Amino acid sequence: MKAEEKSSIPRVRIAIIGNADVGKSALTVRYLTGRFIGEYRSNTDLLYNKTITLETGLTEVEIVDVYAGNIDDDDNHEFPMEQVLWADACMIVYNITERNTFEYAAKCLAEFKALQNAPTAYLVGNKADLDHLREVNEKDGAALAAAYSIGFCEVSVAEYTPTLYKAFEKLIVDSRARPQKQIRKFSVSKMLGTLIGNTSYNQQKTIAINHGTVVPCHKGELHKSRVLKRRQGFTATTSL
Repeated sequence: MKAEEKSSIPRVRIAIIGNADVGKSALTVRYLTGRFIGEYRSNTDLLYNKTITLETGLTEVEIVDVYAGNIDDDDNHEFPMEQVLWADACMIVYNITERNTFEYAAKCLAEFKALQNAPTAYLVGNKADLDHLREVNEKDGAALAAAYSIGFCEVSVAEYTPTLYKAFEKLIVDSRARPQKQIRKFSVSKMLGTLIGNTSYNQQKTIAINHGTVVPCHKGELHKSRVLKRRQGFTATTSL
């Protein structure tokens, strides 16, 4: 694809947010490749880039899998404000078998409410195949999403779930329908990211995204050249 043609394609940036071990990386790779690899290890945000085709035409999608820290780290409970400011849309993910991950999702949505001109959001309860270990009822997830007037679904990333693809499509379509934000430059080294999968042999796997890339990027690299230009449009209010 020629550079001038690619530059004319609409772009949507999506941040995947949630506690460690809720399946954010597996969810992202499932959407982009249709594949499932059960476990990932990374010590930074991962940026995925792919051009997809919708009924409305081509769209360049950038998805940042937000690193949440180790499950016991304090950083695992912080709201990723800078990634949210970078994004046009956010998918907030929790694990239906761990109540604390649902509580973190609720905290994130409260933070969203405190932002003016916040990104489009969607709530996803993952690991629906583990219903026998469920700690969060589906009606609780639906009620939380309804309270903030956003979309909601439960999925099992371990299985093919059409609902997940519909959720991403809704985020992308809704984001494209909103007024265009100021053009933002992106500056990270273009190197293929490496993820560790443990579904079969606990060996290193390189995830190939068709005509796309996976880029490891630290938080500062992700937003430093763009977030400052957007802060005026994302001024936090003083009350919820």
